[in-house]
Amino acid sequence: MFAEALRISPEFGSLGDMDKTKIMFVCTGNVCRSPLAQAVFEHHARRCGLEDRFVVESSGLQSFHVGEQADNRMRSVAREHGVRLDHLARQVQPRDLRDYDFVLAMDRGHLQELRRMTGGEPELTDKVRLFGEFDPAAENATEVPDPYYGGIDGFEQVFEVVDRTARNLMEQLVEADSSVTRGRT
Repeated sequence: MFAEALRISPEFGSLGDMDKTKIMFVCTGNVCRSPLAQAVFEHHARRCGLEDRFVVESSGLQSFHVGEQADNRMRSVAREHGVRLDHLARQVQPRDLRDYDFVLAMDRGHLQELRRMTGGEPELTDKVRLFGEFDPAAENATEVPDPYYGGIDGFEQVFEVVDRTARNLMEQLVEADSSVTRGRT
């Protein structure tokens, strides 16, 4: 199911190939949700010994935080959960849509803007998905709420959503890779 949803195919290569699976997480300013998703995904990959199978990055649609560290509140919550969030904000570039295998938006507004950036090219449009599609606790694809203008509880809630979703995404990528690899032998 997941392999079909992400259009993982032998042409994409498998996680065991020399090419790494490249994932870009995108939010508004790249200081809360997307850098957290990057840090949490990398954290789980390291814990599972899979860090050499992925290239993970995050970016924002807007440029107003470029070069800044992630929000202090988000870093604090991540640190409390044992996740190191050490990232300088960057803005998503059109070439990112070509360079990354999966471009995962934190909300539907981001999804719409990223799909607009593809110029309607199916090869690129198919890479752009809503990160919340992989939230195992949601019946339908959900958005990761923006905690920026709220209190620390909102950042904790975002951590919980991102943690379970990033873990599930990684597990499904590995499972899909196993299916592709088994199909080759």
